[in-house]
Amino acid sequence: MHGNLRPMNHFARIIIFIIAISNGKSKDFDVKHMIVDFEGKTTECFVDSLGYQYIYFVPKDSVDTDSVKLKDLYYVYNDFDRVFYYSWSFEENVRRMENRTGKIFLINGDTLDFIDLKFNNDMIEPEIFVKPGIKQSTYISMFDVERIETDFSIMSYSVKQGFYYSLSSFIIASTLDVVRNWDRERRAIPQIWDQYNDLLPKISVIGLNKQQGTGVTYQSLTSLIPLSVGFAMVYDIYRQKNKFYFTPVYEDKSFGRNMYVFSIENIVKKQFESVIFNLEKSKIGSKLLRLFR
Repeated sequence: MHGNLRPMNHFARIIIFIIAISNGKSKDFDVKHMIVDFEGKTTECFVDSLGYQYIYFVPKDSVDTDSVKLKDLYYVYNDFDRVFYYSWSFEENVRRMENRTGKIFLINGDTLDFIDLKFNNDMIEPEIFVKPGIKQSTYISMFDVERIETDFSIMSYSVKQGFYYSLSSFIIASTLDVVRNWDRERRAIPQIWDQYNDLLPKISVIGLNKQQGTGVTYQSLTSLIPLSVGFAMVYDIYRQKNKFYFTPVYEDKSFGRNMYVFSIENIVKKQFESVIFNLEKSKIGSKLLRLFR
């Protein structure tokens, strides 16, 4: 069954890791693992263990154990084509390319046009459900794919990013002004409203800014948001954000672009999870967390 990837918690990754290791060892004691970073650089090794923040491995032609932070990795798989770790950026890239048209470039040099595609949930043996035509469909192993190029409807994410980042900057600036100009003699709500009111237009029908008129910052807001959106779209086109890479053709060949997806929301979430994880390791922290659970 194909479908969207579900968020992968750490416990699920460990289970997949154990299955991948056990299945690999049952066939070949010299099973190799490939650690792929966001640039496509691949490290051939034997994975020893998977922790919460690090993956521990022995590089090829070495006997010394090394480690790397999981946040720096795109995904990890073995030479039996089993994925046992993938990053949030990997998951987000998959979500973005689904339900679009485009072209698949295979590592054997062939290409395949499609009108739709979906990834299955099985990262043990990952496959892509591809529809070359309305009445045509096929499955392709993810490891047979070098890259996927979608149409430019993918730029809808650039529009959202440009809009939200520019709007957020104005809101943050207004918040800083509220703090800087705080008057203890005035009530809180009126002086907070006075500051954010500058971001709003005059709409007499509903009584918004009927007396004060359009906010002094509103004109700047409406001018800079389109510029921000346009800049985000041009930048993403220049960075070829409609191209999604999976398998380097050779170990020493990198992706055509960095596959990391920048997200303030995800960064904050990961930092929060890290704080919780560190608290749980201490006696006092674990007791405090139990009080809130």
